[in-house]
Amino acid sequence: MEENRQLVGNICASIEELGNVIVDNVAASHKDYEMMIASLDRSIAEMKKRLGNVLPRNQA
Repeated sequence: MEENRQLVGNICASIEELGNVIVDNVAASHKDYEMMIASLDRSIAEMKKRLGNVLPRNQA
């Protein structure tokens, strides 16, 4: 009986640890996603600026 309790306790601790790893990975992925979106926004702004110097106003 005690052995089963220890086993269940170990399983629960492992599940909690796995959950923490997943949360950390999701947070890191979200931060990467935000950085990619910011970079894309900067690139779009730069292209609009460049096109604004070349195209007529209604196309830029």
